[in-house]
Parts: sequence; structure tokens; C-alpha cells
Amino acid sequence: MRMRSQYGRVIRLIQAAFGILALSVSVAKAQQPEGQSSAPIPAYHSPFASAADYGDDENNAQEPPASTRPLAGARNLALGGFETSRTFWQPRFDLFATGDSNAAQRTGPASWGTWTSFSGGTDVHYASGNSDVSLGYTGGLMYSNDASSPNGVVQKLDVVDKISFRRVAVTLMDQLSYLPEQSFGFGGLGGVLPSSGITTGLGTGFVPDQSILAGRGQNLSNSYVTELDTYLTGRTSLIFSGGYSVLRYMDNSLQNSWDVIGRAGYNYQISSKNTIAVLYTYQGIRYANFQQSVDDHAAQISFGRRVTGRLAFQIAAGPEVSMFQRSLSGTAMNSTSIHWSLHTGAQYRVKRNQFALSYIHTVSSGSGVLAGAIADIASGTATRQMSRTFTSGITAGYSHNNGLSTSGTPINQRYSYWYGGATLSHPWGPVLGLTLSYQVQYQDSNLPFSIGPTKSTSLVRHLISVGLSWHQRPLRF
Repeated sequence: MRMRSQYGRVIRLIQAAFGILALSVSVAKAQQPEGQSSAPIPAYHSPFASAADYGDDENNAQEPPASTRPLAGARNLALGGFETSRTFWQPRFDLFATGDSNAAQRTGPASWGTWTSFSGGTDVHYASGNSDVSLGYTGGLMYSNDASSPNGVVQKLDVVDKISFRRVAVTLMDQLSYLPEQSFGFGGLGGVLPSSGITTGLGTGFVPDQSILAGRGQNLSNSYVTELDTYLTGRTSLIFSGGYSVLRYMDNSLQNSWDVIGRAGYNYQISSKNTIAVLYTYQGIRYANFQQSVDDHAAQISFGRRVTGRLAFQIAAGPEVSMFQRSLSGTAMNSTSIHWSLHTGAQYRVKRNQFALSYIHTVSSGSGVLAGAIADIASGTATRQMSRTFTSGITAGYSHNNGLSTSGTPINQRYSYWYGGATLSHPWGPVLGLTLSYQVQYQDSNLPFSIGPTKSTSLVRHLISVGLSWHQRPLRF
């Protein structure tokens, strides 16, 4: 009954998000002048493929559209080419069998188990008048033959609606996930979460941190952000972003948290490729079942460089002041600490190959395990476009969390977590493909931690998957 109630709440959230999308589309249609028709759409090439869509020839006259995301905004910079005026939907379906060396994520001895997973989803893009709506959805089920490992449900939804006027643009973004594990390095559904071509792209601080392995159990993460871009001149703009994020654990006693976020920034475009920005970000982190609060203030100077369709690089650095308040046995304890913050990322595309790297150093909520942490998180991917709908690649990630204050554990507990994997796709025609993948996860700590019935200072897990995928080309509607 409890699980049905949880799933019912998630379904209602998803229904509400689709309702918002439908309303946005209706408004967009109403704003389109009478008698105006969309330009004919050329022969379809996936808007998410790299050089497969825009040509391998560097001198090709057809350039992908430039990304308009501001450097000081809530979203990470994009390469360009994803933001398109085409109206389409693109469905997909995946079936995987997975061998899992530690299906229950036990810290003690573990044995191999198997998973069978089904997932499906779609990407939708609708552009009309001054409104541009994008939606990416993935849903799936994971069934295990190990009675000690609960089955899992996967729901992931990204919605972005950008409304543009002459000197102002308003962007509404919502990112929701309902996963059976932490999201960083999630190993379900064939080793990696099937990537949607449409994502919100929300940056650091705007999404809950889940960079510590904490055992299996459903968790709900939701982030909502509204961004207002005000264009002062052709080179300058003011950016205001605000929203909230929620992280809730359904099946264990991890720390539920919520976060209020606000950001103000000033952008100056030095040239067609280079931009600088000054920004201030506030985070107010609160915990549902622990008397701790964190108020975090960060001031940063940022630099970004974009070469449309080829390169997107950004870096932001500056001081960060965190104020902690904790109540233990009726006694309030306050402290203030000063740190440095760094957010950097790069994406590079050459012909059919794409590379991405990111690194952050900041104060985080503690991933449900620590009530506040200094987090270092790095990740990287290298992918190759095998066809217009399938990619192969490698991925890796590392996180280090140093606890600031926790309930029942020393304040100096540290977690280090590594994951890495590879995926190989072999297309069978334009829409079918065979996928093989492997992933390894490893976590250690300076003190014993508990995931399941035993305690240990380390955990290791291997996943080997084989699957059949059906990924349709974009379809006009």
C-alpha cells in the first residue's frame, strides 16, 4: 500500500507537468498570427546528433543555431545545435538484461544477481510565435531475481518553456526524477540512464546533490527554476533566477532536504565568442528530520567561450560564505566558514565525436547522508555518433564529500566515490540497435558506513548489460 501511494504521488506530479506543457502549447498557438504557417521542415536529421546532422565538412554552409543561454543563468552553456525551431516528437524504447555483482549494494560480501529492465520515453519540441517548449521524458521498471533487492521504478521528466519578447525573455524549467538509487553514476536500465536529447541543463546548486552511494531505495528529486533575462544593450544583460529543489527518500532514513535558490548576474559579451559575467548566488538548505540549516552565499566572476556547434567552455570562481545553525538538546550552535567555490565545464565536438568535462567545488546538502558537506565532483564523457539515433562512448565520475555536521556520525567523515563505464551500440538499420555496456562503482570512507545489514569502509559493484533498443527519428506533428 505504501509503495502504491508513493507511485500515485509521482504519477500525479508527472500528470501535472504534462498539464503545464499542454497549457504552454495552447498559449503558444494562440500567440501565432492568423494565417501564419510554419516553414517546411527539411528531410529529417536528428537534432541531437552531432556531425551527422550538420555535416563533417568544416566549410559546410549550414551552421547549427547558436545557443542563447546566458553565462550567468541557471543553465550550463550549450554547444548550440540542440536549440532548434523544428517542431517534432521522438519516441524510444529499450529492453535490457543486466548482471549485477552487488544488486543490493551491500558493504559486506555480495553475490551476483540479475536485472531485467524496460524503459521508454519521448522528446517533444514545439516552437510557435514567441514561445519555445521542450519536454524530455523517460520511464522504466527494473525487476530483480534477488529477493533482498527491491524492484525499482524510474521516472525522469525535463520541461523547459522559454517565452521571448523584444528585450526580455522568461524561461520556466522543471526537472523531476524518481529513481531507485542516487542519480550520480546511476547504474540501472542497462548501465546508464537512457539520455534524452532534451534536458533542462540546470547548473550546480539548482539540483539536489546525490554524489554519495547510499543503498537502494526510491528517492524523489524535483527542481523548479524561473529565469528572467533582461537585455540592456546588444552586449549586456541582467539575469535573475530563482526557485527551489526538493530531495526526499521514500524507503530509508536518509536526510530529506529542500533548498531555496536565488541568483542575480550581469553578462557582458566581449566578442561573438567570449563573455564575462559577475554573479551572486544564495542557497538556503533545510532538513526535514534533522535540526540543521545552512545559508550559503557565493560571489563569482565567470568567463565563457562559445564556438557554435564546436566548443562551449565556462568557468566561475569566487569566495563562498556558509552559515550553519544546529540545535542539539535544545542548545543552538552557530558557526560561519569561508570557502572558495569553483564551477567549470567544457564541451567539445569534432565531426562525429563529442567530449564533455566538468568539475565543481562547493558546499552541498550532503546527498542525504551528511547534513552539509564540502563537495568535489568531477565527471567526463566521450561519445561517438554511430548513427542518427545511436551513440557509443565512455563515462567516468568522481566525488569527494567531507562532512560538516551529521546526525550520529563524526563531523569529519569523508566519502570518496568513483564510477566508470563504457557503452557500445551497433545500429541495425535506422531505428534498431544492439547495446552492450559495462560499469563499475567503488566507494570508500575513512570511517565504517552502513548500507544494508553490515558496516564496512568500502563498497564495490560491477554491472554488465546487453539490450535491444528502438529509437525513432524525429517525427513532425
